[in-house]
Amino acid sequence: MASTTNFTPGDAWTKVNPFSGSTAAERARNFKLAKRHTRLVRLLRWLFPVSIVGILGLYLLLMLDNSGMVSQLPRLEVPRIIPENLTMDNPSYEGYTNDGGRYTVHAKTAVQDFTNTDFVRLNTITGDLFDAKKARTRLTALEGEFNTKENQLVLSGGIDIVADSGLKAKLSRATILTNESLITSNEPVLVEMPTGTIRSNSMRLLSKTREIAFVDDVRAHLIPPKNENADGAANDAAKPDGSSATAPLIGGGDAPIDINANRLDIDDTGKTATFTGKVHARQADAALETAALEVFYEGGNAEDGSAAATTPDMPGAGAKIQRIVSRTPVVMTRAPNDRVTGANLDYDAINQVAVIDGDVKMLSGPDRNATARRVTVDQKADTILLTGNVAVSQGRNQLKGERLFVDRAKGRTQLSAAAARGDNGRIWTQFYRTEASNAQQKGQSAAAASAAAGAVGVFKTDPSAPITVEAARLDVDDRAKQAIYNGEVHAVQGDFVVRTSQLKAFYTGAAGLAEDTVKTPDAAPAQLSRIEARGKVVVTSRDGQKASGDWANYDVKKNEVVLGGDVVLTQDKNVINGTKLTINMLTGQSIIDSGDSGAWSARAAPQAKNASGYTVRKGRPSAIFYPKDKNAAEKKPSANAKNGSFAEPDWAPVAPSP
Repeated sequence: MASTTNFTPGDAWTKVNPFSGSTAAERARNFKLAKRHTRLVRLLRWLFPVSIVGILGLYLLLMLDNSGMVSQLPRLEVPRIIPENLTMDNPSYEGYTNDGGRYTVHAKTAVQDFTNTDFVRLNTITGDLFDAKKARTRLTALEGEFNTKENQLVLSGGIDIVADSGLKAKLSRATILTNESLITSNEPVLVEMPTGTIRSNSMRLLSKTREIAFVDDVRAHLIPPKNENADGAANDAAKPDGSSATAPLIGGGDAPIDINANRLDIDDTGKTATFTGKVHARQADAALETAALEVFYEGGNAEDGSAAATTPDMPGAGAKIQRIVSRTPVVMTRAPNDRVTGANLDYDAINQVAVIDGDVKMLSGPDRNATARRVTVDQKADTILLTGNVAVSQGRNQLKGERLFVDRAKGRTQLSAAAARGDNGRIWTQFYRTEASNAQQKGQSAAAASAAAGAVGVFKTDPSAPITVEAARLDVDDRAKQAIYNGEVHAVQGDFVVRTSQLKAFYTGAAGLAEDTVKTPDAAPAQLSRIEARGKVVVTSRDGQKASGDWANYDVKKNEVVLGGDVVLTQDKNVINGTKLTINMLTGQSIIDSGDSGAWSARAAPQAKNASGYTVRKGRPSAIFYPKDKNAAEKKPSANAKNGSFAEPDWAPVAPSP
C-alpha cells in the first residue's frame, strides 16, 4: 500500500495529482519499476520458506549420516542422455533415382550418429527398389548403415535380394547406391534362378543398364529347359539302347551345364553372357575348355515393360541358350576318349549345329584321328562334315581328300575331292590287311621259287602289302558293309595295279567312320572280304604284263582274282584272248579259259610288228606269240607242257569250263 509524507509541516497540505506534471515516458518507467518490485516480493515470499526447509533438511541428513543410516538406503541411478541411447522405431526412407525409379527403405529401429549426422544405423532392414518401368527388387538384411547425403546403403548379415523375375541373391555384405541403381559386393555371392545358380567371390549389378559382373572363382550351374522336340525323342527311342547317337555338345540336350571361369559379364540388354579366364564347361560326359566363351540367349523382351523383362535374367533365369561362341582356341572332350581341338567354335544351340574352324584335330581312342580346316557337326541330323585338306587315319589305314561327309544316322560316309585349279581332284586311301597266315607265307615262298622271271601271266604280289586306291569319290555304307570307289579308280597292292571305272569293296565288322554307338574294346575290326570291279578293268604287273576284261572279282581269303568278259592277256607283243582269267596272287599263276566248249589252241603270229593275219575262233581262247623275241631258255618246251600245248610255269591252259 502506497503512502506519502509532508516534509514541510508549515505549509498547507495539498493533494498531488500523480498524473499531472509528468510525461508519458516517466509514467512508463514508473510502472516498469513497480512490476519489478512486485516480482521480487513474490520471489522472496517463496525463497525464504524454501531456504529454511532446505537448511533443515541438510541438517537432518547430516545427522542421519553421522548415525550411519544413509549408507543403508538404496542408491538410485540418474539416467544419462547419450547419442547411443537415442533410438528411432520403424523409420522409413524414400527417394528417387536418376533414371526415374524410386526406392523405399524400412527398418525396425534406427540410431542417429551424432558425430556424423549423415549416417544412420539401421536394424532389421527391408527395402524395395523400383526402376523406371516399375520392376521391383526386394531386399532384406539384418543390419546396415544409410548415408542420407550420398543415398548409399551398406548392408551386412543375411542379405537376401529377390527380383520379380525369380532371381534370388544371397550375400553377406553389399553396398547399394540408390541413385545409380548399383549393387556391389566384395564377399562371396550366391545367385539362385529358376533354372540354375551362380557363385562368385564378388559381384557388381547395375540395374539401370541391366548389366551384372561376377568376378573371381565363378561357378555357374545351369539347367536348360526341357527339349519338347517330339521328333528328337522319337529318334532317340529308335536306338536299340534308347540313347542318342552322339553325346551332345555343350549347350545341347537337357543335362545340366557346369561352367567355371575367372569372370562372368552379363549384358541382359544385348542378351549375352561372357565367361573369361580359364573357362571350363561340362555337360554330362562332354567338356569344353577355352580362354573366353560368349553365350547368347533369349529371355523376356526388354521393351515390353514387364517386371520379368526389366530385371536382368542371366542365362538360365527363364532364358534359353541360342548360340555359344568361342573366338579363342577350344578343346572339346567326350567320354570315353574323344577329343576335338580347333581355333574357334560357333555353336547354334537352337538347331544344334556346331562349327569348329581352324586347324581342327579330332581324336577317338588311341588309333583313330582326323584333321581338317573346318568341321561341322549337326546333332539333330547326326551328321559330321569335314572340309579342307581332310586326313583320317585308323591304325595304319588312311583316307585323304577335300571333303568328308559322315551320316551317322544312316551309317554312310562319302569322301570326295573338291575341284581345284580346273581339275576334279582325287582322293587317296590306304588300307592294310592282317598278316598273311603261315600257310600263305609258305605257298608264297614256294611259288616264288618256281616262277620264271618274265613269264607270261605272272601277276604275283604280297598279300600283306597295303592296298592304295585313288579315285574321284568314295562312298561307304556301313550297314550294307560295302565301300564304292568311283571315277577313274587306280588301285595298287605291291606290284599289282588295277584300273577301272568303279571298284566295290565288301567287308565285315565296322569301318569306324559312321558308327552310331560307342565302339567297345572287343568289337571286331573291319575285315576286307572281297572286291568287285565293274566297267573296263585293266590289271598290270611289275614286269608290264597286262590283263584286261569287262569285270573283275577279288576273293581276299583265297587271294584270287577273276577277270571276265572280253579278256585280253598281254606281255610285250604276246597276246592271249579268252572270256575268263583266274590269277592266283600268291603264286602268280594265271589260268585263262572260255565259257564255250572246245579245246584250247594257239598259233604263232607272223613276224610283222602289227601281228596281223591271225584268226581268233569264236568261243575258243586264242593266243599270239613272237618266238624270236623270247630268250633261248624260254623257247624250250616246258616240262609241264603236254600234248603240244604252250603251258608256261606260271600260267596253264585248261579245258573250257562246262
